[in-house]
Amino acid sequence: MANYKTQLSYLNSELDIGETTREAQCPFCLKQNGDFAVTRVEDGLLYKCFRVACDSKGFISSNLGQWNSREFLPIFSSPVRKTEEYPFESHIINLNEKQILYLQNKFNLTKEEIILNKIKWCNKTERVIYPILSQQGETKGYVSRYYKELSNKRYDGVKSRTYWINRSNNYYNVSFPYCNNYNVDSIFVLVEDIVSSIRVARHMQCVALLSNSIPTNAMKFFSGKDIVIVLDNDATTHAIKIKQRYSLFFNSCQVIAIDKDPKNMGNEELINKIINLIKID
Repeated sequence: MANYKTQLSYLNSELDIGETTREAQCPFCLKQNGDFAVTRVEDGLLYKCFRVACDSKGFISSNLGQWNSREFLPIFSSPVRKTEEYPFESHIINLNEKQILYLQNKFNLTKEEIILNKIKWCNKTERVIYPILSQQGETKGYVSRYYKELSNKRYDGVKSRTYWINRSNNYYNVSFPYCNNYNVDSIFVLVEDIVSSIRVARHMQCVALLSNSIPTNAMKFFSGKDIVIVLDNDATTHAIKIKQRYSLFFNSCQVIAIDKDPKNMGNEELINKIINLIKID
């Protein structure tokens, strides 16, 4: 699409540096279901469509023109809400018993896992806050997730939003579930979301990609390691492409196709469909 840069460039005046929105329409596949992400960086905008059928991604430089000019306002995409800097840290509080019980029942998480992974609640947005953790347990950002059972707010069409608050330029851009001691020479299982990574981490070292792709920065961490890519059936073709593209960088690479996310599996199902299928040399 010839005008996609001008269609998206208005977001530079709407987003703070490091802030991500999933409210804009993808100018390539024309979908607006929360799968198209735009992140503002210092010198422009990074965009990516997480729909496997589209998978458009790229960078729009900030020197495109006058960002605040009306000519750059898109005709068809919805406006991005300008708010105080998220994640409203003064509003982030501990989960109450109802919220803890909900996460335990929905995702089979233990209370200890909820505490150790620093899962919280945002009282302003009424969303569960999943911290994006570094390997050392430092909070690099947040994924805020809407659950209708826990919120009285009207659903705004975007279930999940990612916000980076403490990310350095060389950070891996992934999330590590809590672990006492990572063995960096061992196998790493790659999944899409944080809750799934917590579930898998009971059995194997795991990393949440926060998408269905491996971030470029993460390759310096995964290089030379034994990697197992676990994505659902809708993304299996994409996972195979990842293997073909990056397998030379890994010591080994295995793709396991699943019919639902690990977070939605029972313990026995997760072991049988993922853990028992991992090839260990």
